[in-house]
Amino acid sequence: MDFDESDFFTTEIDTAAVADELHMLVRSGRMRSAWQLPPEEAFELVGVGEGLDDHERAQIDWYGPLEIWRGPEHEVSDILFNGPADDPFFVVQRGAMINTGVTVHPKWVSWVRRQLLLRSGKISLLYDDEKELLTAQGVADRLRYAVTRPPFTPQGVSLAVRLLPERWRTLDDLVQAGTITREAADLLLEALACGASVLVSGATGSGKTTLTAGLTQAIGRSRRLVMVEDGGELPRSPNSLHVEVSGGEGGFSRAVKFALRQKPSYIVVGEVRGGEAMALLQAAATGHPSIGTIHAGNAQGALRNLERMAMLGLSAEVGGGGQATAQIVRSLITSDVVSLIIVQIGQTPAGRRAVLAIEEVLRQGGQGQSGDSFPTSPLFRHDPQADSLLRVGQVSGAWGLGRL
Repeated sequence: MDFDESDFFTTEIDTAAVADELHMLVRSGRMRSAWQLPPEEAFELVGVGEGLDDHERAQIDWYGPLEIWRGPEHEVSDILFNGPADDPFFVVQRGAMINTGVTVHPKWVSWVRRQLLLRSGKISLLYDDEKELLTAQGVADRLRYAVTRPPFTPQGVSLAVRLLPERWRTLDDLVQAGTITREAADLLLEALACGASVLVSGATGSGKTTLTAGLTQAIGRSRRLVMVEDGGELPRSPNSLHVEVSGGEGGFSRAVKFALRQKPSYIVVGEVRGGEAMALLQAAATGHPSIGTIHAGNAQGALRNLERMAMLGLSAEVGGGGQATAQIVRSLITSDVVSLIIVQIGQTPAGRRAVLAIEEVLRQGGQGQSGDSFPTSPLFRHDPQADSLLRVGQVSGAWGLGRL
């Protein structure tokens, strides 16, 4: 008889009702003493969820101790657990790292890890493949996670969970919140409509992904987007394909090259962090522009990081590096066929998240040496005195010359 994994998910239990009861127990504080017990005993103590097996629990949108901070009223963006059994959970709340003092039985941490892996499809209920995963990352129920287990983290299972928004903020939302001005937002949309590539740069937690999601939602109404991520974090648009990055060396670059065969209007990369930078530049040079994020403190830092990563990608392809490789990369970044715009986002002196600068990379071709500053033209700059993003220059690229 043929076996179908979906058979495991046929059950008479009302999973939504069980989830509601468990959420209520967490909110009321009645789970507080249960966290010190193994999950099976805890479920029996509170009288909810007892007797359910792994297959049934995997259907319930409920993640044990993570639920303490999962509600939007807590304003928690990240939940972290470092491994040792007697360690507390840490959270990032309203931008600050906080020791919660909350400790749980070690089996709860393993239980959370398993739930994340099951509900994101990383492991199967049919096969015991959990032991194969020393590390794993993905997205389950608006939880973007990176988890480990021994021996990768010798002191125990670790959790790093980012809480994704129930509703992604649109570009209009960001304009209303003062993150970006309407004029700047319109210029970026015009640039994207004309085939420019946009790289959103900033530090961790600066709002890079939120701004990128605002841009993709806006252009996704009329363009086909192929999104290359290792967790499926960015929101879908009507005509979008999400490509999951496979493990192993070069997975991101392979995924970007695969995306080229999917007739994309834009290739969207959640974070540029390796050799895929070269694949993105080559794609833009052949009429497939991109949107992505990159970690850097300013526009020049973003371009240097892009250059370094692209050189790694090209060196891996040709089996060497050197000045020739550097000039190929630099000529692509500053070519007239790769219209590149850097959007710097971060914290203003007043302490709020906002776009701090928008710069256009100017045409230079193969001139310049690796490590030199890139030629850019500032289009917008944040004025600390006015606490506002002000227009400071005109577009030099063919896509907006004489118009913007």
